[in-house]
Amino acid sequence: MIETNTPDPDALENIFDNATADAVVSASADRRAILQAENEIAKKYWGSFQPRIVLTFLAFAMGWSVVLYLGLTGAVSLWVGLVLNTFFAATFYMPMHEAVHKNIWGKETRARWGEDFIGKMCSIPLLIPFGSHRGGHMRHHAYTNDSSRDPDHFSDGTKRELLVKMLGITMVNMFLPFFALVPKTRVVLPKTMLGIFDIAGGSKKEGLAQVRFWLITHVVLIGSMFFGLGWQALALWYIPARLQFAYLIFIFAWYPHHPAGETTRYRHTRVAVFRGSGLIIRGHDHHAMHHMFPRVPHYRLRALWNDVAQDMVAKGVRAEGRATAATQPVVW
Repeated sequence: MIETNTPDPDALENIFDNATADAVVSASADRRAILQAENEIAKKYWGSFQPRIVLTFLAFAMGWSVVLYLGLTGAVSLWVGLVLNTFFAATFYMPMHEAVHKNIWGKETRARWGEDFIGKMCSIPLLIPFGSHRGGHMRHHAYTNDSSRDPDHFSDGTKRELLVKMLGITMVNMFLPFFALVPKTRVVLPKTMLGIFDIAGGSKKEGLAQVRFWLITHVVLIGSMFFGLGWQALALWYIPARLQFAYLIFIFAWYPHHPAGETTRYRHTRVAVFRGSGLIIRGHDHHAMHHMFPRVPHYRLRALWNDVAQDMVAKGVRAEGRATAATQPVVW
């Protein structure tokens, strides 16, 4: 895949200040050749249909649904159901994320509807609208770590600051229409969250889709309360969705990019591996590979990294902790 970040204007200006137009053309050609060589290595890791993603989605969907049924019938306590469905809810982001990148069906386009269906179904336990999330996630890839255009950049900061931001984004998700449509209500948000609506970007259509999704889900929640199922809806669906979102902010927004101060292809993310990180972070402890080759499924990122580690470290990719070719401990 081609590089997703926008060109660095300062770098281009330096080139024109110090070289002829012919040299610029040559540098551009060299860069294309480098990217082509990298893609030649990466292409064997993507493109085919991925039944593993479909099967894991079905397995976790069954688990989430069974806990929902057991909780509704009283076979398990709502506390147990809350814990179990928080775990299950967190598993749905990976198939949604792969659907966002069109990695489930790969190069096969005839059944793309099935991929979109999986992404939309994941929206239910996650309380994340698939369509608008795709737009926001593509902007994250295009403008990674750009403080004015990356919708995920709000998570940047220390771990202590991250806890405050988790609280803030939870408030935004719970009361989205009020914060989005009545700017004065944002004064109750943490100061570090006040600019999130400006950074998020997106079209008016995308914003309306988010508000519509919020309205539908909260109508369901209020309707459940009306029919005497309010505690069940909260414990088995709504609260697990909000809790898992805090986990997602940590493993997908904060950890893979921290410290999120650089925007170049080889430096805006990192490969940071600790004992058990492959299970906890679902392959995105090798997140630098995802940003450079977003069509590679998450469970193949480590193998791809092992193929290119020495070359990537030489180009400046941050390799930390127990990663192959690591040059330093994990930066926390």
